[in-house]
Amino acid sequence: MLTPGKPAPSFDCSAVVDHEVVELNWNQVHERRTLVFQFDSIENYTDLPEDLVALSNSVGEFERLQAKVAVVCRDHVFEILEWANRSADEGGPGEIAFPIIVDSDARIASMYDMLNADGCSLWGHIIIDRVGRVRKIAMSSFHVGPNVDELIRCVASISHEQS
Repeated sequence: MLTPGKPAPSFDCSAVVDHEVVELNWNQVHERRTLVFQFDSIENYTDLPEDLVALSNSVGEFERLQAKVAVVCRDHVFEILEWANRSADEGGPGEIAFPIIVDSDARIASMYDMLNADGCSLWGHIIIDRVGRVRKIAMSSFHVGPNVDELIRCVASISHEQS
């Protein structure tokens, strides 16, 4: 079981970045910076992606704290790509300032213990520090968008501790 203080599992993945599918390795995802992983699904955002837009709009604040954000998405790559390429007027997110990591086979969710007993992906977030240790885990069996201010507060605390 993954718990705070343990090393974060590393992985290679496909991700939607700047409206196209790219391959990323763990070093590109983590970059030895504090990392916020939001586990989510675009099915919750087919009409109103305001939670992810708010997270995207706050990327500058995370960068100021030398942190990164990535969303781990359980949907299929083509669904994610189609959604990510929609404008805000068309029910899409518009510009997204972080990678959307494709996890349609739940491989990453499994590595991070973000699956329920039936093997279904959970919602939540995990914060990993710059040395690669898990520092915070929050999960639920229902969709609840990220509290961006709380994530920033947690990242600031970790950054202060590690400086």
